[in-house]
Amino acid sequence: MRLKTFIGTNMSDALQQVKRALGADAIILNTESTQDGGIKITAAVEDADFDFDRNEKIEKLPPVQEFDESKIRESLSYHGVLPAVSEGILARVRRLYFNQGGGNAQSLLAKDLAESYRYYNMLDRTKPLKLFMGISGSGKSTAIAKVATQAKLKKISSCIISCDNVRAGANKQLQAFAKILDVPFFFEGDRDKLYNRAMLSTREYNFVLIDTPGINPFIKEEVERIHSYTKVLNKSEKIMTMDAGRNAADAVEISEVFKKIGAECLLPTRLDLSRRIGSIISIADVCQMKLGAAGVSASIVQGIAKIDANALCKLLLPTAK
Repeated sequence: MRLKTFIGTNMSDALQQVKRALGADAIILNTESTQDGGIKITAAVEDADFDFDRNEKIEKLPPVQEFDESKIRESLSYHGVLPAVSEGILARVRRLYFNQGGGNAQSLLAKDLAESYRYYNMLDRTKPLKLFMGISGSGKSTAIAKVATQAKLKKISSCIISCDNVRAGANKQLQAFAKILDVPFFFEGDRDKLYNRAMLSTREYNFVLIDTPGINPFIKEEVERIHSYTKVLNKSEKIMTMDAGRNAADAVEISEVFKKIGAECLLPTRLDLSRRIGSIISIADVCQMKLGAAGVSASIVQGIAKIDANALCKLLLPTAK
């Protein structure tokens, strides 16, 4: 029921106004005299479609169709995204759909990926110290060589510092890459001297790429060893490498360990050999790690690519443009 007040010179005049505005079904709720001798009538009508300000029918907007989430749901399931993460993405996409009055699966998913996750620029010169960490065999040393190559191509000076005093072979491989790239390579096994070496290097080079020993994240002593490096270089950008094809649940459990000791960015490796990226999405969501680059081929020159919301969307929904 809606109310409206009418003022007429007399009762007949006021009643005619009620009839014209509200129709014959209007109910008179109250009448009273005005100071100038007129009549004021309060009337109501049981008509939800009436707009009393315009005195005309309100045009009903067609309802927004229910969003078909099946395409996104099937894709997230195929890629092995953790169930809780999948449900969160679907809920946010549905909200976007209804808030903006529609949209297709690709555009909605891309928008959610852009708004819900954080991204970094691997070649950001404002963060010259870049410390790489990861489990043994995660492709950490190769990733460093690829980043050094990209920096070289962009005419950004860099050097590599290894503090891996566990695997001599890893140092030899990285030193060989550095020699080919004509990038200075240093070994600093003493963590107490690492800070000075790193700080002095930032005065001469735009990027200082630091390689740490690969570890088993479930062995406390090994985790504490890497933590000692992250505490010494607390102002560095800390990047965790992870095989993109790893099971999402295992990947998240491992990443949570590295997150606790400072890892803030994820660099997935061997993305070209992975058909499912559930681990990447799950780590970004659960661990809130930034995304920005990924290893996409064995090539050192062209082996690393930018990862943003649109790239992730295309991997999840290949028909996205």
